[in-house]
Amino acid sequence: MLRLGTKVRHHGRDAMVIARTLGGHPSYDLRLVDGTIVKYALEADCEALPADGGFPPPAAGANAAAGRLG
Repeated sequence: MLRLGTKVRHHGRDAMVIARTLGGHPSYDLRLVDGTIVKYALEADCEALPADGGFPPPAAGANAAAGRLG
């Protein structure tokens, strides 16, 4: 079962779970990145994504160091 707010990939498109139905087969309402709503998406069609999008957080002070010249 996916939790509300979980980031998922649905048929190759990134989305977020905004509602769920707990009938015989769990289904979810999803909001795609472009704002489109997909209703009753099956759990089997949703791939959970890492909460941070799969990218590690930047190192502390990385932006300040990058802006320095020699």
